Amino acid sequence: MLIELTIENIALIQSLRIDFSQGFNVLTGETGAGKSIVVDSVNLALGGRAERDLIRTGSEKASVQALFDISACPKAISAVTELGVDCEDGMIALRRELSRSGRNICRISGVIVPLTTLRAVAELLMDVHGQHEHQSLLNPAAHMGYLDGYGGADHLALKAQVSALYAERSATASKLRAVLKDAAERERLLDVLSLQVQEIEAARLKPGEEEKLAKKAAMLDNAQRIRDGVDEAYAFAYGEGRQEGAQELLSRAAAAMENIANLDERFSALAEKLREVYYLAQDAGYELQHLREELTFDPEMAEKIARRLETIDRLERKYGATIEDVLAFGQDARNRLDQLNASEENIDSLKKELRVRDNSLKEACTRLTESRNALAKRLTQGILEQLADLGMGKTRLEIRLVQLPKPTRDGMDGVEILISPNPGEPLKPLTSVASGGELSRIMLALKAVAMDADGVETMVFDEIDTGVSGRMAQVVGEKMRMIAQNRQVLCVTHLPQIAALGQHHFLVEKTSDGQRTDSTVRQLDFEGRIREIARLVGGAEDCESARQHARRMLLAAENVPVKHENA
Repeated sequence: MLIELTIENIALIQSLRIDFSQGFNVLTGETGAGKSIVVDSVNLALGGRAERDLIRTGSEKASVQALFDISACPKAISAVTELGVDCEDGMIALRRELSRSGRNICRISGVIVPLTTLRAVAELLMDVHGQHEHQSLLNPAAHMGYLDGYGGADHLALKAQVSALYAERSATASKLRAVLKDAAERERLLDVLSLQVQEIEAARLKPGEEEKLAKKAAMLDNAQRIRDGVDEAYAFAYGEGRQEGAQELLSRAAAAMENIANLDERFSALAEKLREVYYLAQDAGYELQHLREELTFDPEMAEKIARRLETIDRLERKYGATIEDVLAFGQDARNRLDQLNASEENIDSLKKELRVRDNSLKEACTRLTESRNALAKRLTQGILEQLADLGMGKTRLEIRLVQLPKPTRDGMDGVEILISPNPGEPLKPLTSVASGGELSRIMLALKAVAMDADGVETMVFDEIDTGVSGRMAQVVGEKMRMIAQNRQVLCVTHLPQIAALGQHHFLVEKTSDGQRTDSTVRQLDFEGRIREIARLVGGAEDCESARQHARRMLLAAENVPVKHENA
């Protein structure tokens, strides 16, 4: 149940708090006073579409908060508990904050949540019937939603199963189409991919191979320079001919210092260093000798390496910048080739899988159709009973299911509501028969029947009395008051008959100080209701006859029975 609505900087409303009660709450006011702003604010708190134009001129931010008592709504309690929201006192607050920068923040009892989560919780708490929603009855595409919405958990589970099976069937069909498309190009792709795979695999490339080969090639290209350098270094290290080598000279220098080492520690240290350098030169000489023996120029090897590098370069120009890229390309080509080679088997397998999924989907659709037929009978009976209370007791109505040629995610059914308001007339689509007033009453009947199915505690009717007047306005009001015996009802109306039946009456007014215009809402006492209903009747507030008539209407409303019996 909606306990309190707080509005800040929405359209003409600067700051407003409205306290609602259980039962039948009515809101009235002059045209343009801001009744629609209140409903828009409710929708905003429930997760409806947010427009920047809603923010009051001169303000950067706006907010709406709806405080609910959910102690009698176990589904809502379960939903918010899963979100980690504390509702031990049975209260939760849905809050929506807007800014001109486009920021949109949703909170449930202070916990920031996604907009989708706010909407999901709100759907468990309140049902809002907009000014033009009854027009959706003229759209057969909307009728399926009304029928399925009347179903319980088992029906909704079956509907979800059909949707899931349809998605699986669609995925399999997409795979089959893709494979068939590949098959159409199979021969061409087989030739291309086979050549690519053969060329890459025949090369037997190895990661890092190019760098090693390039290093070897550089050594071979500079073989003579290397040989000359090694020979010259060897000559200086060992000495050749009359030239004394570095090793001999270092050995003599070490011996000279060793002869005087006992005279000074410095001489001893130098002798040791010279002897270490001698040993290092000796080791270097051995290595140079080994290099001289090993260094040979192999023209055949050089040619082989050059050819290998050419092969790698050619493959990199065709398939990738590096050997790793070429190998990855080859693997991808191999995978595609394997897919094409297995395409015939895939086609047969997918065709079998598609047949299985088709059968499963059709079986589930059949069960869904059976469930809908049962729902249609119960919903039809319930609507007719409600219409009898609304002065349409002679009406015939049928919710008709038409089988579609193939399954959809919603099953294989089309749904349309047919009606005959007058005896002797055949059943026809609502689009060609029902008047505006009849549509309003049919929608009200539908809402009245569905309220027990969805378990929503609060229902909002925004000018559902469109096209209704006179005696029928009284009947519509009595029906909403009947609904309010077990539900909280909020009704925006311009009809005095409905306003008089309200148990709690709120007046929406527009005020101005010459600089700014504001909309306010205040709850009326008995005398205030007399003045407002007198205005709705069509007389001035101070017209005594209108006031007397309004008083009689209010007194008569106190004795209205819970259920109106149609004469």
